[in-house]
Amino acid sequence: MLTLILRDPQRRWHLRDVVRRTGCAIGSVRRELTGLAACGIVTSTRDGNRTYYQAAANCPIGPELRGIVRKTSGMADVLAEALKPLARRIAVAFVYGSQAAGTAGASSDVDLMVVGNVSFARVVAAVGPAQDELTREVNPTVFSPTEFKTKMASGHHFLHAVMKGPKIFIVGDANDLAGLAK
Repeated sequence: MLTLILRDPQRRWHLRDVVRRTGCAIGSVRRELTGLAACGIVTSTRDGNRTYYQAAANCPIGPELRGIVRKTSGMADVLAEALKPLARRIAVAFVYGSQAAGTAGASSDVDLMVVGNVSFARVVAAVGPAQDELTREVNPTVFSPTEFKTKMASGHHFLHAVMKGPKIFIVGDANDLAGLAK
């Protein structure tokens, strides 16, 4: 529930939307959201006879909570599950850009880098359903390990900029990525 709300902090969620997305009982959802509102982690607002919940913009630990969710049970888990059928063909996959930097807005997409022996079409097909769950467009960039290494060696501006920025690893880690770049 917290992941759902913090993953998209600018979105307002109706109680039934949260129930539908989490699969939890309505009483449990209502009780947890009431507790989160009492702690100042979410806000609740009434619009007619409906109550909406949203991540509290002024929560002093909000940025840290969003960072934890983003790096643990949020986007990374959804993308890891989506890429699971291709995992043996992928050397490294990570999110970069505004999502990794924690500066994404409500309409920001997800920039996904995949290095492996897998086609762009297969990656697009694999992450397609994840877009619905994340409620964001996922834009993959796919390189083979050879192509990645060649472009890094030639000083490819885009790849060097991505390498310098923050990343959320989906498959592999920073050491695996550094090994591919050599």
